[in-house]
Parts: sequence; C-alpha cells; structure tokens
Amino acid sequence: MSENKNAFNDHVISWEAPEYVQHEKGLFWFILAAIAAVALIAYGVIVANWTMIVAIIVIGALYFWLHGQTPKHVKIMVSRTGIKFGDNEIPYQNMHSFWIIYNPPHVKTLNIKASSRFYPDLAIELGDQDPAELRTFLCAHVREHEGKEEQFADQIIRILKL
Repeated sequence: MSENKNAFNDHVISWEAPEYVQHEKGLFWFILAAIAAVALIAYGVIVANWTMIVAIIVIGALYFWLHGQTPKHVKIMVSRTGIKFGDNEIPYQNMHSFWIIYNPPHVKTLNIKASSRFYPDLAIELGDQDPAELRTFLCAHVREHEGKEEQFADQIIRILKL
C-alpha cells in the first residue's frame, strides 16, 4: 500500500486548483432567487403541496449555507500510476476515458469517466495547467473521449450561477 502511495506522489505533472468553481453572485441574483423561492412556496400553498413547501425551504437553506463555504484548494498530481486529486487516488486501470473541456475563462476542466458505472464522471479544475501538456501525457495512459463538450446541465448551472 505504501509503495502505491509513493507511486502516486511521484508526479510528472502537478498543479493546485479549487475543488469547484464558486460563481460570484450579486445582490440582484439573491433578490431573484428569493422571489423564485417565494413564488414556489406560494404555489405550494395554493395546491396544498406541503412536501414541496418543505423541500423548497430546505433546499434554499442548504444552498445559502453551502454558499457561505469557500472551495478548498487541492493539489492535483498526475503520475505514471494515475491521478491524485486531494486525498483521492485514481489509478489508470480504473479510468474508462478522459476529456478536457477548455473554454477559458468559463470552463477549464479535466473530466474522467470511471471504468465502473457506479461512479460518476469526475471534473477536475485545470487552474493554470497547460491542457496540451496534460492531454499529451494522459493519451499515453488512458483513452481520450474526443469531441466531448460541456454537458447541458453544467451549462445551465454555470449560466444561472448555481
């Protein structure tokens, strides 16, 4: 086990980046969000859907609580064994494919599809890392999923600053 950890730490490429992108929101965004929440709660009262009302309140409270959190900066290390993202180690044999979405300043991510369908796709922020250098190295170890674009749901999240 310690030999495996040493292999992950013996990196070829490394960088630091936030765990996720935290979108800046102004007062106008919060006012619109509050109006939408009140409208949904009012609709829930009209149709007597108490579960919906509780869900909107809980989701709103959780969102504002999480909004107060700042994303941690993590170290990403790409080695000959796999990728280490913070404390998570992903060996190449557990990766089905990868793709890089590079559309600065909006999107700069390394995306990994796991071999197991029980694990979701992983998006790692590139920060200032050179995507061409990273792609060249990863192509020797993992199959590249060419032509893959940002998913529609991710675009909506980015545009609405969720």
